[in-house]
Amino acid sequence: MGRAAEKLLGLESRWLMSRLMPRQFLDGVGDRLDEVAPDRKDETIAAIKDRADELADADDTASDNPSKGAVAICAVVLASYEALLPLFDNDKERTLRELQQMMRAVLQRPYETIFGGLSRREDGLDKLESACRKEEPFYGANWDIEYVRPREDLFEMKVHRCFYKDFFERHDVLLLTTVMCAFDVNFMRAIDPAESGLRAERSSLMSLGDEECRFAVIATDDPKALYSDVLEQRFADSSDSA
Repeated sequence: MGRAAEKLLGLESRWLMSRLMPRQFLDGVGDRLDEVAPDRKDETIAAIKDRADELADADDTASDNPSKGAVAICAVVLASYEALLPLFDNDKERTLRELQQMMRAVLQRPYETIFGGLSRREDGLDKLESACRKEEPFYGANWDIEYVRPREDLFEMKVHRCFYKDFFERHDVLLLTTVMCAFDVNFMRAIDPAESGLRAERSSLMSLGDEECRFAVIATDDPKALYSDVLEQRFADSSDSA
């Protein structure tokens, strides 16, 4: 990929994470406030936006367009956590789960369409690998992602550095990274083993204390093979120490 294309992906990444994702995420926050505190919705959303701007302005770690976008969405997530925690009786696990659910809805339809379509085509695993590799400039220099094909029937993405994790770790709320981890569920759940002969799994996450994040797509003969996600399996245990 040429430098011009990489720059374009970087700009796209910044727009997506600093504009579109925050807007959709805050829509979800607003919908939830309609249920739990409708009389405080407007002031809470306004406070979240002001606090997010404050957090983003104070952060000087972004070195490229993707990381500038990442700061923006992370700031909105952190500000939302701070604002919603008291509304949920300072229950950290409940608040984190609420935010994870809101993030899962962000860009859900387009991700399901793109990755579901890719996996249903002939040579779906090859096409998924190619698409993921082409998106590498979307993340920029502040992520370290390894793409590997250890077997013909297995494609893995291993994240060794994550800017989201670094952001939340600096603010001493590492487990809040799981809200961003919830966003990745969209592309993994879009892979239907009954139609593609592939299944997805996520077997480790740095947000849960693992050494790396591992995503894998594996060929399978089982049309009912279940998507497996360590976030769903281990989050409750991790949240006890949040």
